[in-house]
Amino acid sequence: MKVSVIIPAYNEEKDIGKCLKSIKENKYKNFDVIVVDAGSTDKTIEIAKEYTDRVLSVHTSAPGPARNIGVKESDAEVVAFTDADTVVAANWVAEMAAKFTDPDVVGVGGVLRPLEPRLLDKIMFKINSDLWYRFTAIFGFFQLGTPNCAYRRDAFLEVGGFDETMSMLEDTELSLRMGREKRGKIIIDKSLIAYNSARRFKQEGYLRVFLRYLKAYFNMFTKRGVKSEHFDVIDH
Repeated sequence: MKVSVIIPAYNEEKDIGKCLKSIKENKYKNFDVIVVDAGSTDKTIEIAKEYTDRVLSVHTSAPGPARNIGVKESDAEVVAFTDADTVVAANWVAEMAAKFTDPDVVGVGGVLRPLEPRLLDKIMFKINSDLWYRFTAIFGFFQLGTPNCAYRRDAFLEVGGFDETMSMLEDTELSLRMGREKRGKIIIDKSLIAYNSARRFKQEGYLRVFLRYLKAYFNMFTKRGVKSEHFDVIDH
């Protein structure tokens, strides 16, 4: 089973090398890496090309469209997603692929741990990107965060992929839509761990991030749209 790992990037020269190195160290035999760059002005593309020859340049202010482009360029059965500021384990691709040996599975998500964490980061990631994901999944409210998830490519394309009108929460919206349309089983596995940068929270503070996401959830469920320029929120 072939897996494509798709990574959107924008001015990620500080982090993308560590991300791609961790992916290339995976021992799974049949996978490739597709980096979709959204107009970086630093050395992101140059660094990415040291690890993969599949680097696409696009013009978008949000990760969702970038990921959709990567999926369309892939010829794999499974498309896995992570972020340019994320590090994965050496068995991450293999563990993702193993879940899809069950033909009924269409989506798989894991949990997040902070890179170089403070105590506060450990606590908040455990609550927000682990316990919260697993608790809501009990009620069929699946949240497959894009730093650590994968989909069967044909099911992903059938439902239309990530909503390109959304600049954030497009990952939650897709997993909910996939569940509503009953394309197959969705799994959240607590043993599937990726290490995500806490830079967003160090720059903005947990309260500001929480309030921004709370507003985005409200807008998503009331169909008001989620429009902020999400790539530009982080100081790269």
